[in-house]
Amino acid sequence: MKKLIAILMVLFVSLGLMAGCGGSGDSGDEPTVSQGGANEGALSKEDVVFVNNGESVYTIVRPETGELEEGNRASNIFKKMKDTFGPSVKNEADTSDGTDKYEILVGNTNRPESKQALDHLKAKTGGRYDDFIICTIGKKIVINAYCIDGLKAASDYFMKNYVKAEGIKGGIEYTYAAEGTWETYTINGVNISDFTIVRPHFNSSYLTQLEMEKIVDTVYTKTGYKLPIVDDKYVKEGTHEIVVGNTDRKDVKTVTGYETYDITVSGTKVYLNGGSAHATSMAVSEFAKLLYKGNVTDANSVANADYNTALNGYDLAKTYRPVYYDNFDGDGIDTTKWRLMKGSEFRKDGQNGKLSGMTDDPNFVFVRDGKFWIYGHEDNDSYYGGTLVNNKTMRFHYGYVEHSVICPDGDGFWSLLWFDNRGDADNVLFGAEIDLNECFGNGTATQANCHKWPTAYGTSLGYEHQSLDGAKYGTDKKYYHPDGGTWADGFHTFGFLWDATQMSFTADGKVFFSYDITQTPEDIDAFVDANLYMKLSYSVGRYNNNLLVENLTEYEWQNTNVLCCDWIYLYQFDDGVQFIEYK
Repeated sequence: MKKLIAILMVLFVSLGLMAGCGGSGDSGDEPTVSQGGANEGALSKEDVVFVNNGESVYTIVRPETGELEEGNRASNIFKKMKDTFGPSVKNEADTSDGTDKYEILVGNTNRPESKQALDHLKAKTGGRYDDFIICTIGKKIVINAYCIDGLKAASDYFMKNYVKAEGIKGGIEYTYAAEGTWETYTINGVNISDFTIVRPHFNSSYLTQLEMEKIVDTVYTKTGYKLPIVDDKYVKEGTHEIVVGNTDRKDVKTVTGYETYDITVSGTKVYLNGGSAHATSMAVSEFAKLLYKGNVTDANSVANADYNTALNGYDLAKTYRPVYYDNFDGDGIDTTKWRLMKGSEFRKDGQNGKLSGMTDDPNFVFVRDGKFWIYGHEDNDSYYGGTLVNNKTMRFHYGYVEHSVICPDGDGFWSLLWFDNRGDADNVLFGAEIDLNECFGNGTATQANCHKWPTAYGTSLGYEHQSLDGAKYGTDKKYYHPDGGTWADGFHTFGFLWDATQMSFTADGKVFFSYDITQTPEDIDAFVDANLYMKLSYSVGRYNNNLLVENLTEYEWQNTNVLCCDWIYLYQFDDGVQFIEYK
């Protein structure tokens, strides 16, 4: 697989508080003071006094940069204590110096005691995802957990059992261990709980993301531990990692061959990679099978494994497999799959009195170095871009389309991968136009658009063009570069997931917008029953969003005036519902 350039945001942080865990709830037991145990010296046994001379002794402290729900937990405790002890209680963020102050720490604050409590909890209970702790360390009462539901349970328990006018004798140590019959998964004898899954920050596939999330869910269900998935850019290399894809980790090896994958187990590091998105996805899935047997070792490593051989062991009605694709490895456009628009096709009035159209000039639109390229240009009469289209060769119904692309960036540049069936409709109200990663000039943002265009039949009944441009979806459908950069900075993956109920859009492996296509009869007519083809387009100098081509800088003309596509894949289930028709 051509070397991918690493995106996107941290999904989870090791030992950080994460939204949406299983939720242990209140154990229902009376509070107890544990005897002995790990880090016992860190805990305080002094009596807890909440009020002195009518004033609250403790200030409630929440993380300034934490989850919203952490603040909500702190607010609930504040209200409870205010009702119990009077108005002098305070609720603050952890921005001030808390040294030598009496504080109630709620969640993963920046105070060292918050982490000390979690270390103590892990030593006492094993540190499963739903575990929580309430304890006294020095002058702090610490309420902490590994997830928001656990923090809620801890906060509720604290309010019910410890917020008392008479205070608490002998300090506090209450640890809750999630209940279950747990299995043990290890990698070379090291418990799976010590591992983090690492993905590429940029240019990662949604197919691979799905398989990583399956591992997280299964490990959580079977062991009680929830593995963090992190982006390589945001987390320094650790000693216990499951590394997926072409990350920045030093020992990652590029896999050649689109149908080939490797599973490399080396001590406390695991490397899962393939020569394509689906091959990497298969590496993750096959590693999961090994893990669920109990203990993965170096001996389980496999090199140059074949994707199609492994695929024989899967239910194809539930497994995405490639049915239409182009890796652009030839010397030119594969005319069995695509053609280039030219002449009057897709030509419109442009800015500055010129036309804006498409060209098939091989100086500007070509396949080279395993990629498809479109360079914008102009002459005295027109601005030119290019469009790769397959309306003469195929139609598809449902599935997942993904491509890896560098987008243009600059006023007057407009690019997207889009799906269409206008002109095909017969006795239907609407034709569909689905725009995947539509970039209007400013390369910092991409957006998804779903258009319903009335057919001649629909127009005769008074229907007009409809889209998601209104206030309800106008913001939600946009996705901004997570680091403040542009989509022209390197390759990024953008995807379109389509089934009978919804259309979802992905960037670098993560869904950024979904739309329910069953809301109206018009949606069903346009989006549920459609068969679509693909267009990969780059236009220059059109009238879009008041982005004027004369604002382009010389740098943009020379450096960000290009659409470059590494590959396009359509994946489908073999379920009798999803299908592709070849013309």
